[in-house]
Amino acid sequence: MTKTGFLKLLCLFLFSLPVVVQAQEQLSFEKDTLFFTSNRKKVHLPFKLVHNLIVIPVRVNDSNPLNFILDTGVKTPLITRLYYSDSLSLVETNKVTIRGLGKGHTIEALYSVGNKILMPGVKGEQQEVLVLLEDVFNLSVRMGMPLHGIIGYDIFKNFVVKINYSKELITLYRPDIYLKKKRKAEEYPLHIEDSKPYIFAKIRQHTGDTLDVKLVIDTGASNSLSLYLPSDNRLSLPPKVVEAYLGRGLGGDIHGKIGRLQAFQLGKYELESIPASYPNEEAIQLALNVSDRNGNIGSDILRRFTVVLDYPHQRMLLQPNRKLREPFHYNMTGFEISTPFPGTNYYVVTNVVEGSPAKMVGLQPGDELLFINGQDCSELKLPQLLNLMDRDAGKKLRLRLKRETEILDVDLVLESRI
Repeated sequence: MTKTGFLKLLCLFLFSLPVVVQAQEQLSFEKDTLFFTSNRKKVHLPFKLVHNLIVIPVRVNDSNPLNFILDTGVKTPLITRLYYSDSLSLVETNKVTIRGLGKGHTIEALYSVGNKILMPGVKGEQQEVLVLLEDVFNLSVRMGMPLHGIIGYDIFKNFVVKINYSKELITLYRPDIYLKKKRKAEEYPLHIEDSKPYIFAKIRQHTGDTLDVKLVIDTGASNSLSLYLPSDNRLSLPPKVVEAYLGRGLGGDIHGKIGRLQAFQLGKYELESIPASYPNEEAIQLALNVSDRNGNIGSDILRRFTVVLDYPHQRMLLQPNRKLREPFHYNMTGFEISTPFPGTNYYVVTNVVEGSPAKMVGLQPGDELLFINGQDCSELKLPQLLNLMDRDAGKKLRLRLKRETEILDVDLVLESRI
């Protein structure tokens, strides 16, 4: 299991959402723009990499800095949650109904036009914003820090965006800047369709056959790769798969299977033994209806490169970093941990997978995690805790749990099931 643990699966489909807006009255979508606040060629934006996802500070109108996930898969900035200490004023709001991936219900949101969006050195005018009236994602609980929303297309369409995952630094260039390809980088055509970036790649399945696939580049998905079986009858499940909870979309929970591909190839880069997620058809029906893609590339692949997403010139550049040849793992414990009180070192077990090592030793949702391998969890930040769980198959985790008033000690042996 990687340092992101099972949380990386929970974010798999949160952000690659084709959002359908059903207005209660006719909406007027205005053209929005982002620009530098001074006469410069580039702006640097430090970010936090949390479970493979890029978190940047964004101000909306007169708000304090809010934590937004940078996601190529989202068109309209989406505020998922505000806290009691947050203040936000919006312009010209209308109540709308939205739906996205997942099997469940539609939810209500406020749609607002004419807003300002501010980042260090960057300003946006006449911005559209959606505010969910129900926090369906619970991002803060799942990621261990206060998170307020998701932003994407407005940034990518207005700038050339360079993402240095190693340095946790984004550089925005004026759209008329054409970056030269560095010697170790490779350039790919980028196809922008309905605000989303697509590329063509190859996969090698367990049968040895190689298929061309059309994939959306999704910085808002923290997994490595997802494939939609109904999109091509040549796509097939690997012989060894596990049932998995893959995440939550606007429309509800998303379930499916995880198995390993022999290889994924993008240009000259070939990555072997990649865990691929195969969501159930009913959860992705909307995506199948509105696009002809075969799946998406997530940040567990992208983080192995310095990535330039150049929408103005319709291209992507990849330059490998030191993580390129790190092995691809998946969760081998069979349980997720979350933080009911984001920002505190209080952790509970959630979503125990049937047939997993966690299930076999009796873990239950709601169990409080007290100690792991002798270390007090109350003294560990979430990344430190997940790092202790980042072990190879066959290794043992010594867990002390609290279930209501009972203290439990269990030994959990990590098991590779794919």
